[in-house]
Amino acid sequence: MITIEINERTKAGKALLQAAKIMAQKNEGIEITKENSILISRIKRNHRKQILSETEKANFLEELQNEL
Repeated sequence: MITIEINERTKAGKALLQAAKIMAQKNEGIEITKENSILISRIKRNHRKQILSETEKANFLEELQNEL
């Protein structure tokens, strides 16, 4: 998930928001959320899903060490 902050008062912000709205209507995978409470709950939910187990963390650190 990516969060983009758009200034709706600028020309560029208006254009980007309009393009995102059109894409959200036509495609799945794009959703526009204005309420911070919904956004924060989704960020927390995604964060919990992406936490590595101790084994995954050890393997990742080992791979990283090997790359250096």
